[in-house]
Amino acid sequence: MKSPSPRQREILAVLNQKGFVAVEEICRVADISQASAYREIQALIRMGLAVKIPGGIGQVEQPLSGCLQCGRAASARLAFFIERKEAAQQVACCAHCGLLALAEGADVQSAMTSDFLYGVLLPARQAWYVLDSSVSPCCRPSVLCFSDQRSAGQFAQGFGGRVVDFAGAVAGLRALMNFYQP
Repeated sequence: MKSPSPRQREILAVLNQKGFVAVEEICRVADISQASAYREIQALIRMGLAVKIPGGIGQVEQPLSGCLQCGRAASARLAFFIERKEAAQQVACCAHCGLLALAEGADVQSAMTSDFLYGVLLPARQAWYVLDSSVSPCCRPSVLCFSDQRSAGQFAQGFGGRVVDFAGAVAGLRALMNFYQP
């Protein structure tokens, strides 16, 4: 097997530290174009040193673990990644659990979620959310993420739910959880 190049070792160092690396971060860390980042990603995957996840790469030896809130297995398509100061990366199975976990801690450095339609990784604060739709692939009440308001709105037209931004999703989920509790 071919050994990683210096650039690939640099990317792997970040990957080993964080557990996942977005394409944009690879571009920044290695000072390369997006096209070059995708070539490096493909090379690392072919070497068996990384796995493809929506929007970037993840560690091979650390598959997505159980959810930090409910314990369910986390799938790459719905996963919500939280990076806390002075702590390892945490994974929630879905935006529902991810938003609940964010509300519990003030030491959050970053949070990433996956677009429900396209699987693209995006910052949680920039995402648009559909709360309590009829589609519930994980925890309830459902919280689905979208990269833009238009896609979220079109989804909500077909499957119900309320379209909100990040702050609205946190407040709305909290209100829904109080409603659903016995």
